[in-house]
Amino acid sequence: MLYDCVDGCDRTGANAFHSRKSRTMHQITCQHVRALNAALDEQLSTHKPSLPPSKRRRIDNTVSEPGVSESAEQIVSIDTSDLLSTPLPVISSASQTTNLPIPPLTRSRARRLNTAFREHHDALPEAPAPLPPPEPVQSALPFAPHARRRRQPFATEPDVFGRYRVYNALPLTIPDATSLDNNPATQIPQHTPPANTRSIKDIIAPCPNISAFYIQRHHWLGGNQKSLDDRDSLCNNVILQPDFNRNDIIGVNFRALDDQLAEAAKTWDPGCPPSEGWQTRVLNVQIPPPPKNALSSDPVFYEVPGFRARSLIDQMRRHFSHNKPNHFHYEPYEAYWIPPDASPGATPIELRDEVYSSPAMMRYHREIQGLKIADSTCKLPRCVAAYMLSSDGLQFGNFCHTKGWPIFGMFGNVSKYERAKPLSNTVFEVGHIPVLPDSIIEAITKLHGKPPTDALLTHLRRELMQEVWKSLLDDEFIDAYFNGVEIKCADGITRRVFPRILTYSADYPEKVLVAAIRNGGDRLCPRCLVKKSSASLVGTPHDTRLRVAKRRVGNRRYQDKIGKARHFIYQLGRSVQGQDVERLLKGESYVPTLNAFTQRLGNEFNIYSALVVDQLHEVELGVWKSVFKHLVRLVHLNGNTSVVELDKRFRAVPTFGSSIRLFAQDVSSMSRMAARDFEDILQCCYAVFEGLLPPICEEPARTLIFLFASWHGLAKLRLHTKVTLKIFKGLTKKLGLALRNFATLTEGLDVRETPEEYARRKKQYESTKATSTTKKNGKKTKTAPGKTADSGRRQCRLNLNTYKVHALGDYYLIIAEYGTTDSYSTQIGELHNRRVKAQYERTNRRNEVEQMTRIGDICMVLEDIDDALEHFFKPETSPSVDADGLKSLLSGDSYFIGQTDRSEDMIPSITLWADRQRGDDATKLFVLQLKRHLLARFLGTHNHPDFNDQNLGQIHIQKDRMYRHRTLRVNYTTYDVHRDQDVLNPSTSHSVVLLPAELEPGSNDHPFIYAKILGVYHAKVGYGNNLPRRMDFIHVRWLYYDYERPGGWETNRLDRLSYIKCDNSQDITDSFDFIDPKDIIRAAHLIPEFAAGTTTGFLQAATSISHDNSDQTDWNGFYVNRFVDRDMLMRYIGGGVGHFRQKAGQAAASAEESEDEGENAGEFEGEEAEAGDEDEVYVDDGVGEGEGGENEGLQDLDDEFEGAGSDSDQSVISFNENDE
Repeated sequence: MLYDCVDGCDRTGANAFHSRKSRTMHQITCQHVRALNAALDEQLSTHKPSLPPSKRRRIDNTVSEPGVSESAEQIVSIDTSDLLSTPLPVISSASQTTNLPIPPLTRSRARRLNTAFREHHDALPEAPAPLPPPEPVQSALPFAPHARRRRQPFATEPDVFGRYRVYNALPLTIPDATSLDNNPATQIPQHTPPANTRSIKDIIAPCPNISAFYIQRHHWLGGNQKSLDDRDSLCNNVILQPDFNRNDIIGVNFRALDDQLAEAAKTWDPGCPPSEGWQTRVLNVQIPPPPKNALSSDPVFYEVPGFRARSLIDQMRRHFSHNKPNHFHYEPYEAYWIPPDASPGATPIELRDEVYSSPAMMRYHREIQGLKIADSTCKLPRCVAAYMLSSDGLQFGNFCHTKGWPIFGMFGNVSKYERAKPLSNTVFEVGHIPVLPDSIIEAITKLHGKPPTDALLTHLRRELMQEVWKSLLDDEFIDAYFNGVEIKCADGITRRVFPRILTYSADYPEKVLVAAIRNGGDRLCPRCLVKKSSASLVGTPHDTRLRVAKRRVGNRRYQDKIGKARHFIYQLGRSVQGQDVERLLKGESYVPTLNAFTQRLGNEFNIYSALVVDQLHEVELGVWKSVFKHLVRLVHLNGNTSVVELDKRFRAVPTFGSSIRLFAQDVSSMSRMAARDFEDILQCCYAVFEGLLPPICEEPARTLIFLFASWHGLAKLRLHTKVTLKIFKGLTKKLGLALRNFATLTEGLDVRETPEEYARRKKQYESTKATSTTKKNGKKTKTAPGKTADSGRRQCRLNLNTYKVHALGDYYLIIAEYGTTDSYSTQIGELHNRRVKAQYERTNRRNEVEQMTRIGDICMVLEDIDDALEHFFKPETSPSVDADGLKSLLSGDSYFIGQTDRSEDMIPSITLWADRQRGDDATKLFVLQLKRHLLARFLGTHNHPDFNDQNLGQIHIQKDRMYRHRTLRVNYTTYDVHRDQDVLNPSTSHSVVLLPAELEPGSNDHPFIYAKILGVYHAKVGYGNNLPRRMDFIHVRWLYYDYERPGGWETNRLDRLSYIKCDNSQDITDSFDFIDPKDIIRAAHLIPEFAAGTTTGFLQAATSISHDNSDQTDWNGFYVNRFVDRDMLMRYIGGGVGHFRQKAGQAAASAEESEDEGENAGEFEGEEAEAGDEDEVYVDDGVGEGEGGENEGLQDLDDEFEGAGSDSDQSVISFNENDE
């Protein structure tokens, strides 16, 4: 079907449009339509014309009741008849005269505001319902924990969003049941520990007095560097404290006090046995014997000193007995969601967020309930201590060669939002891995008669890592693993706690050390047995099946192979890389080192499944960094001018809150960039690369960037549903295909390394070109420098056969099993590396690790004392600078604007102010449009019978005065059901808002309207005989959606917006207006369409407050950045849990439709050939008892979410029964 424009336009007949949207956007700028509108304006001047189409809103017959101000002041009526010399569009409630032609609705369809959206789609977060009152106990039956009992699942009542929990049985506590409920009348008392009755003297011990504590706190907790803030802290928090007495610190030996504080870390709780604290342990690494003496020589061990570690069980006791009860969960649950607008009987949707609501945690919890333990008479409730481990090597300073290697631990029982806070003290140090000392080379040379090979040293480093974990997984841990430990928990209940290791977070080099596999071997993945040549097939059906069917398992077959290889090395004297060893292990990329986790925990635990994905190193500093490098190389093909333009565009990208910061001056060089810099680049580079790449790469690159940004956003969601995980799975397929297509496309181009890459490579070559020396037979020998450097820049290609590319396919499986990636991100460990580095700065650089752990103990005790004093005094918190803004956020207000009438913000006369700016198109109709806006708000709608020009005189602005505000705070509930706030400032680039569009049923129009804020104001306004009341209003400039270049999930393009040209009064009316701040959903991030450039043609005025740039120009177009943060992404996907009653969008619908569709055959050439190679690998299917448990969750995603286990089905049924 074709759609004609108006008579006279050439877009009729055969040249007509194929859709209404295309015709609508054409008519916005069509000169024939403009002429028709002008003629209609003239004809309507003698009638009472109807409301312009751009002003039509939802019909609401309810009239708002005007409020009453505190004091009745003089009301000034504003006469606007002489403000402008040009005729103004007028309004009336009368109908159109029937003999007049109806103008096309060119702009109303593009801007029809849904003023009731926030009212119907806003809800405050709610805590889960508390436990019901306990039922009277009729008889006390003995509890046999090893006996199999029928457990009736317990479901909580749904909250306002439709979320509810299903526990395995009636829980003893629901920790966060009252965390959001401040009404004591609705709180049911639960088990709580007794009140703290200690005196101040007992709290601050071993500090002799409070003055000494203040000194110690300032010294150890106040930071390492002297600054102005540090001086203020010394004055305010020490010297000026009312109970500080200088005489109290006379004679205090602070060095001895430091020793006492460090010792106090071992006896932190009289109710628990004293801990051993930090210990220096000696690790023994066995050196392979020389071949000639292998059979006759005794085993030779080399002692590696300096391993500082502390007991894992001590840390479990500490964190279970001292924690924040509102954030610590002892009993896991399954999380479900029934959308509020779902039909009766709708199937509940499973959620994935916290670790303690993950299938892995539930499986461990069910396992220990029926576990037989040594104490068969124990009747205590049982719970899991969900260890989440991580390790990360670091360098202590930019100009320091000393390296550290801390191991961190945390518990999945704690909310991830709490664990993400570096100051929450929920992350603890477990140990510091020592490095293999250089002296071992001398010992091996003495034993073997020659220096060790690199392969042997690598083998010993692997042995050292496993010895570290053998030491940490000591007998105490093994006994607790199978029998549990009695602990009086922080909520006052004594439980038997069983430690379980859920996840281990590390980058790839450390993953292969922990997993004891080869770094970059042919079977390069630590979780499955995929071949390196097939790593690029991520997302294909065969690759998806392979990850589950051929996962690594530490079974008996694996242990036998490693044992046989070690026999060759340690008993027969074969080389570490000898043929016999390689024949056994190379096929599956194992190494002749027995995994410590398998050796100590046996079949009860599979370390390979616990090695979770690492988005920071694998994606942001991995795959995406490689893709971005390749894109920059492609830009270099167009010359240096394009590279300069690329950097210029990045610098012009506007900031957005804490998500998008200013880019560096020279992004293309990628010097000194962190992971978050590459994340920002990914979120913003769609518009930056436009027009700078070779034409053949332009469209594929934009598709790849869009898909990668979409995938990245979903990978970092903090709350997943069944629908979003299906979308994520589908995006993984699309991203894999896009990566392969792009790599194939660019292979045909002469892509070479950038000048910066070439300079770095040349510098590295020059540094190695100098004669290097090695020790061989005790003599220094000159060695050749190696391969000569090329005379020019090398040719480059995008290599996809890497582990990091392969890991992209594991994300949705890992999330389905362990919860969202923010729980086990290596970023948590990276943040705590700052504390380790700060400890190092306080040492004297000798035996630094021992000093660092001592400093950590001192700081931990002082932090505990500080927290105890805070609870003892319970001081009233002083109001923050923005206390009112924070109050509005928590109270559920949709926005906040300053409430004071400051003289410096006052515009004393709106009439005179507007008259002085009548040359600006943005303010030419300011007063008239403001009155129309205020009248519509008093009447409730533009369609009210009294909404006409005659009633504009009934609007009275008190004293003709209004007040300007610098900031507007928009409050909203995020998709993961938390409150957040956007701060908008009209004077900055962060001033575009997202508004809801009123869509017709079945319409596919864009769901949002966009406006640029020009001013934030308030005034006291009255209507008719009513006294004035305060009204807030926002002056905006509209941006219109480009339906001729639509964006979205189907097109893999960002949405495009632009202004309209102002040639007459109607254009000004359609370009500028006022909005009610309560209608704003969120701030929006717009990136200029750099390829289209700037213009001065939108406005008639040479200067205007609405111009985008300081040179009084506007951008020709903008792209809406839907990837700017996770909440924004979910608003375009739809179906966010916290986005109350927001329906699933296009992406969710596509995921449901395409879930059962297979990937097209032959999508990647050679797929079947590569797939056939994988079948050659033999994997033992006879998994012993306990081995399969670790991998039960890594099934097909559909089975996982459809409740393949009987427990899930019973949980849903149980909720329905309780509901009845």
